[in-house]
Amino acid sequence: MKILIIIPAYNEEERIGKVVQKLRAVSGSCSEHDISIYVINDGSTDNTLDLAQQAGADRVVSHRNNIGLGAAVRTGLNAARVDGFDIAVKFDADLQHAPEDVLRIIVPILNDEADIVYGHRFNRISYSMPLIRRIGNKIFTGLMRHLTRWDLKDSQPGIIALARDYFEKSYIPGDYNYTQQILMDAYLRGLRFAHVDVQFNKRETGCSFVSWKYPFKVIPQIIQVLVGIKPLRFFGPLGTLFLFFACVVGGFDLFNWLVGGASKPIEHTNFTLGAGLFGVQTLFFWFSC
Repeated sequence: MKILIIIPAYNEEERIGKVVQKLRAVSGSCSEHDISIYVINDGSTDNTLDLAQQAGADRVVSHRNNIGLGAAVRTGLNAARVDGFDIAVKFDADLQHAPEDVLRIIVPILNDEADIVYGHRFNRISYSMPLIRRIGNKIFTGLMRHLTRWDLKDSQPGIIALARDYFEKSYIPGDYNYTQQILMDAYLRGLRFAHVDVQFNKRETGCSFVSWKYPFKVIPQIIQVLVGIKPLRFFGPLGTLFLFFACVVGGFDLFNWLVGGASKPIEHTNFTLGAGLFGVQTLFFWFSC
């Protein structure tokens, strides 16, 4: 099996060399598979590029500017597809995950039990995650569990494995983050999911990209994937909802006029017409998809 380890990196000069060296040691200890390491340099302004090359990365792909983690993962998966890899493993550049877990997380794919495998951090976490991050993870894991109907326990790990059946036609339109987009994409295409327990350590260098902006960036990306792959699931209910509101408000106004409670049949003309027209147009778009 040809396995690619993808390491997105933005200004990770403090860790990138050590990450590549440790992953190179893991790949060297595995004689069963052909393992390569690609670093996706997402517009770093420090020495990330040079240090990754010096540490022994098989290839460093660079973005001219910092685009985002989602864009870096998309670039890595495109490279995996073009270069003929069978499995791609995304691995964080900050060493919060153990390099040895790379060989563990690919097992469900090798056994033909799953097409995407997410690391489950919370059984082997070595520190107390900040409360706000733990709450955020629970909220988004619950959301993705509801949307995918998978038994999700951790929707945002830094280590995941993807079979070629996934990245052959992967759809990751958003640049900000990748985890929810991949889950939504894989689910809508009928692929299989699995969890593997992985080690998770406290960050020692750099800082997380997650901030208060996270929900406002991630939710539109989830919708974008849904619309791009299954537009019927989005536009059908949306158009029906607006038509329903138009009918309810218009029907109430008409009833109120008939019983003498209003001077004209439709009091809320703008809302009724606007919601009704939007609903009809949305349903027409649904039918044309």
